[in-house]
Amino acid sequence: MLSRQFARGFSSTSKNAMAKMSLIGTIGSDLEQATTSTGKEYLKYSVAVNGGSKDAPQTSWFKIAVFNPTEIKYMNQYLGKGAKVYLEADVSNNSYEKADGTRATSLMLFQTNLETIKFPKRDIDEAESATA
Repeated sequence: MLSRQFARGFSSTSKNAMAKMSLIGTIGSDLEQATTSTGKEYLKYSVAVNGGSKDAPQTSWFKIAVFNPTEIKYMNQYLGKGAKVYLEADVSNNSYEKADGTRATSLMLFQTNLETIKFPKRDIDEAESATA
């Protein structure tokens, strides 16, 4: 006789609920340094993820924020618009009121891990000055 045991791997009543997301996409904006109201520095940028079909391609855009100083330094030095990356992020979905009084939601991703798949192309002048 076979005995089956099932373990529940999650709880719907957890007080520490979180949402996570993994993306493979292309950095589609300039990396922008910013500071929170409490003085913490962070980097923000957008990632384009291509999907859909050949007949109906679709691009989804995601706003990303990075607070890890080591990742910020690496990204500023080596990455930028056009780099292809794999990233993992915690997700926050915020509701707010727009200027016209309507309600809207905003999805924000807080990067927790980043891996470079393809570095961005550099201008010839920039590459030559880096080797000089």
